[in-house]
Amino acid sequence: MPAMAPPERREHTRHPVRAIARVAQANRCCSVEVVDMSFNGARLNLQETLPLDEGEEITLTIELEDFDSPDVSDVLAYQSRKLVRLRGTLVHCQETDSGLAAGVEYRPLSEVDQVLLTLLLARPDG
Repeated sequence: MPAMAPPERREHTRHPVRAIARVAQANRCCSVEVVDMSFNGARLNLQETLPLDEGEEITLTIELEDFDSPDVSDVLAYQSRKLVRLRGTLVHCQETDSGLAAGVEYRPLSEVDQVLLTLLLARPDG
């Protein structure tokens, strides 16, 4: 009898996303690449060692300059910042064959961030 697959622990489906972002906590910050994300979590690729520990509260700021989605552009037209800010926790950080990977659980910081995140995840190109 084949082994049963473990139950999915994620509440929301992950969508492929390629975006440049910043992870920050107090005066510590590093650049990351967002690989995939859902409404409450993301997987990140890091070019350098993350100066943070698992369990720490962080802010994930995703730059939206390169996103060419009419819905996102419409929302961004009404504000000066071209980014979405998410507050969360660093869940894990580990070495992989392609470098360092980290997992983050988060929540949007404002209603605008929530709308932008929803539109970003609804893009047909992922």
